[in-house]
Amino acid sequence: MVILAADTSTALCSVAVRNKEGDVVLERSLGNAPHSEILLPMVDKVLSTAKLTRNEVQTMAMGTGPGTFTGLRVGLATFKGWAAATGLPVVPVNSLDAVALPALQKGLRVLVLADARKGEVYGACYAGLDGDGLPKMEGEIALIGHDHVADWARGRTGAGFVALGTGVPLLMAKGLGEGLRIHSDFDPFPCASRILTIAEVHVSLGRVADLTKLRPVYVRPPDARPQSPGRSILSVPGEDHDPQGP
Repeated sequence: MVILAADTSTALCSVAVRNKEGDVVLERSLGNAPHSEILLPMVDKVLSTAKLTRNEVQTMAMGTGPGTFTGLRVGLATFKGWAAATGLPVVPVNSLDAVALPALQKGLRVLVLADARKGEVYGACYAGLDGDGLPKMEGEIALIGHDHVADWARGRTGAGFVALGTGVPLLMAKGLGEGLRIHSDFDPFPCASRILTIAEVHVSLGRVADLTKLRPVYVRPPDARPQSPGRSILSVPGEDHDPQGP
């Protein structure tokens, strides 16, 4: 099956597909350009390199965030529009799962800390893979102020978790990475090749999305109510307030 995968949740837009033989993943990534301008040209370039056409795509997979509002909207709108016009199924993949996957496959426990801007990161905890080989997130995605990351991570790092993601260098630059176990061997971005790997498992299990229910994972509320579960850590125990929900 030809599955086209993409992620637009960060400044890095990426697209991936397997070649016709199914033994090589071809991927193209590009940053520092509006996703609305580069996503479809990147799709065509990757498909051309794989000697495929748009008509040969059978399923699409999309990173659903959390991430930048504009990037997520561009990616989801593009693939949902394509799916609505062609009847192709779409597989949603949490973008933080894609960051965690390679380290989990090495048997590591992972904290993903992704840049959420505004002095915050998205935090997610993974102790391993589930029975299908998919990242198994513990609890909910948290929205954490930079100053509170160390407190959030303290109990988890003691259990051997390593920190990955685009938020890690921001924390280190601010001197707020105390206690984090940093692992530099893994890409901090949710690249489309990993979105593809996860989507292939979902497809094998018959899991595709109802287009009417397909939404980005915002965590931080946009202009309207948030579209997915999440909680915001505004303080830590021992300060003036307890952690609050959205």
